[in-house]
Amino acid sequence: METPLSVVMTEKAALLAERGDTLYSVGPDTPAKDAIAMMCDANIGCVVVLENDKLVGIFSERDVMRRVANENVKPDGLLVRDVMTADLVTVRPNSTVEEALVECTDRRIRHLPVAEEGQLLGLLSIGDLVRYVVKDKDREIADLVDYIHGHQIKV
Repeated sequence: METPLSVVMTEKAALLAERGDTLYSVGPDTPAKDAIAMMCDANIGCVVVLENDKLVGIFSERDVMRRVANENVKPDGLLVRDVMTADLVTVRPNSTVEEALVECTDRRIRHLPVAEEGQLLGLLSIGDLVRYVVKDKDREIADLVDYIHGHQIKV
């Protein structure tokens, strides 16, 4: 049975809860060097870009490598809007974990915003998704082993 992200996101020990409440964001007019410093200080791979509380982009390590370092451009004069990924891949909260994993692997992305009507609800990484699938499979295996061996009643 496929698990919708909305179910996963509302369970206490689920994906977004495990990530914690901290979601790092910047505006599109934030200097790129400040966004890079924020990512380094927080030891994170990306920040979401919000404008008037609407998701307009994502700025990731890949953007830094491709649009700053590879182009040999100094980030001093750049704004996040100049180097962010604006053509976003997002998933809706009713998407399944499996669908989210397919998006990540097919599009070769590591960070996946969960959004509805431009409103950001959370951010998942491929690691979060894989971790959830592994835990889910572990539970399924334990249930099958219990079923095969029968419930042992302690006296």
